[in-house]
Parts: sequence; structure tokens; C-alpha cells
Amino acid sequence: MSDKELNHTVVKPEKNTGIRNISKFYPELSAALSGTQPVILDLSDEPEVDLAFVQVVESARLYARTHGKTLSLSQPASGSLLDVLGRAGFIENASHEDALFWLHKGSAQ
Repeated sequence: MSDKELNHTVVKPEKNTGIRNISKFYPELSAALSGTQPVILDLSDEPEVDLAFVQVVESARLYARTHGKTLSLSQPASGSLLDVLGRAGFIENASHEDALFWLHKGSAQ
């Protein structure tokens, strides 16, 4: 689900977003990034996610960075997202930029 706020676009994944329904989440995120407003992924409901979600978000981060767009998380990764990031090596080997994005560590997001 995507909502346009006054100065940003909010994309909220479904409660369970993974390989079985990533084809619904990807176009929503892609459409939000095609606009001019910063995009915020709303993780307030702590969705159950898998590696497919992380891969799509990482791809979106790369797209945003190379096209002058802004993509951020509404809150630091927690729950299943934090578990997936840990299993995939994103936490242990996190660059400063990765820690800022996924964990909001090092600076205000």
C-alpha cells in the first residue's frame, strides 16, 4: 500500500511480504521511486519478510542512490527483518551507509 503525504511518499508492505507476494510489493515501491518525493518504507507493523524483501529493498536503494532519489525506513529494522538481515550477513558486515539505512545507527535518519 502506498500513500502520498505532503512532502513524501509512504510505502507500507503487507503484513507478510516475501517471495510469494513480492510481485505486488515491487511495483508499489518502484512507482513511488519514480516520483519526485522522498520515499519512506513504513515498517511500523513489523511485517514478516524474507530475503526477497531485502533484495528488492537493496535494489531500490541502489536505484535511488544512482538517480538522486531518497529512500528511507520509518524505523530501524526489527523482528523478522532484523533476523533476515542477520542471517544474510548485512549486520555483521554492514558498511556505515548500510547501518544508517537498516539500523539508523551513526546519524539521524
